[in-house]
Amino acid sequence: MDKIQHKKVDVGGLNLHVAELGSGPAVLLLHGFPEIWYSWRYQMIALAEAGFHAITPDFRGYGLSDQPSEPEKATYHDVVEDMAGLLDALSIQKQAFVVGKDFGAAIAYYFDLCHSHRVKGIVTLGIPLHKTM
Repeated sequence: MDKIQHKKVDVGGLNLHVAELGSGPAVLLLHGFPEIWYSWRYQMIALAEAGFHAITPDFRGYGLSDQPSEPEKATYHDVVEDMAGLLDALSIQKQAFVVGKDFGAAIAYYFDLCHSHRVKGIVTLGIPLHKTM
């Protein structure tokens, strides 16, 4: 786990903490509530060993990421746009696999709805797909 690299990435005026490992096709791992990037640490290692670039951010206000100035006004859309901005900031030009767990699963679904051209595939865990999504 000492090979996992950590950095802060400016996304829309907020500094998001990001853990990364590996190279190859991008896999964006989205944590649940009340978790942080650390819940994906073992999957990051396995993905990197399989030839993927694991990207695991802490959402805004979570872990080591900045909290927005008015967190009560934050929406799912804000978090979705944070993820698009993160891929831009990391120069991820090709489509990414998006994996979401719990709260992160809802973000994964919304990310695909808003940015389907950036998604190669989606995996969700711990949440059913709701017809309202």
